[in-house]
Amino acid sequence: MIQSFELVRNHLKPASNGDYHSYEVSYIYEDEAKLINELNKQYNVKLDEIVKFDDEVACDCITDDDGETFLFISFLLPELNSGLHLDNLVTSTVILIFDNKLIFVTKRKVKSVINLLSNFPLLNSKNFVIGVTLKMLDSTFGLMIDELRSLKKKIDKLETSITKTGPVKPVFSDLLLLQKYMLTLSSTYQSNKKVINFLKNNFHTIGSLSEENEKAISRLYDKIDTMNRIITSYSAYLDNLESMINNMASYQLNTVMKTLTEISIILTVPAIIFGLWGINVHVPFEKSGNGLWFVVGISIMLSVIVWLWLRRKKYF
Repeated sequence: MIQSFELVRNHLKPASNGDYHSYEVSYIYEDEAKLINELNKQYNVKLDEIVKFDDEVACDCITDDDGETFLFISFLLPELNSGLHLDNLVTSTVILIFDNKLIFVTKRKVKSVINLLSNFPLLNSKNFVIGVTLKMLDSTFGLMIDELRSLKKKIDKLETSITKTGPVKPVFSDLLLLQKYMLTLSSTYQSNKKVINFLKNNFHTIGSLSEENEKAISRLYDKIDTMNRIITSYSAYLDNLESMINNMASYQLNTVMKTLTEISIILTVPAIIFGLWGINVHVPFEKSGNGLWFVVGISIMLSVIVWLWLRRKKYF
């Protein structure tokens, strides 16, 4: 599908017609193979391949056949709270940045893109593409930080589960999922930083940077540093949590084995006694009507003596 936006009185407004040729900003998403192929041929780019990338970014300064220079970037947008499968957590967002036009392309519909563009105020309509691009990145990075901080609730839930149930199977599954999140996010943030570096060095090809734009770029660097700092601390905590879970599992296993060993040692005493009284030779109490109870009593008494002796020696 395609959603276009037009410039009306220093505001971007949704346009009734989705034709991207006629409007300043267009957002293309989901299955638009025909339109993407048209863009591929018109601007000599491979949008159909790049929108499928979920593990790397693309940055390039391109001059088309008409001599127009534009910036081509793709950045990674993690969507942890969207309920997507783990292998499909990251959406590659492509932006074609022209002198007076922007084209956004994603494989799936991203509501945050439409929400941002639907009523976007412009401080400078003459060079709005830089402002909109930076605002889009700023908003996207803000969503990333919010989602990243929401992981703290999952980590706290995991910690509570460990306290209540110990290192059971669901705990290991939740820990593995969170660690995969950490790996995905860590690589995503580092990749997106390359996009900011590229834009900072190449924005001059389509327009000059205002003081406000310079501040916006600095805020983007600050947000990336914040995300990296949070992800580093969360990852370190999960690593310590994993070590604690492994130690708890080992301790529980040792406790079980120790208990089984104690039971085996104590039961060895009556097993020996019953074995001796069961051989085919003359033994005490063999002709007594209460001989069975004498043997059982002796076995119990010796087992208690052995147990008390082992406790005294602090083996138990």
